[in-house]
Amino acid sequence: MDIGMIRGLGTVVVMVAFVGLALWVFNPRRKKEFDEATRLPFADDPEASQHVEQAQAKASRSNEQ
Repeated sequence: MDIGMIRGLGTVVVMVAFVGLALWVFNPRRKKEFDEATRLPFADDPEASQHVEQAQAKASRSNEQ
């Protein structure tokens, strides 16, 4: 096994990891979890949290149309 084969296998491993991560991130079942994580920085400020929730609701309504 030479250096070219090792580099090729490394490329394949990184490509598989990238595809797996992309599938995990863009899975529609994880949307609720990611939306909750989006609101975490605003958890201490109820006014800001409410504003973010309204913006997300507005965005989801516009995406449905």
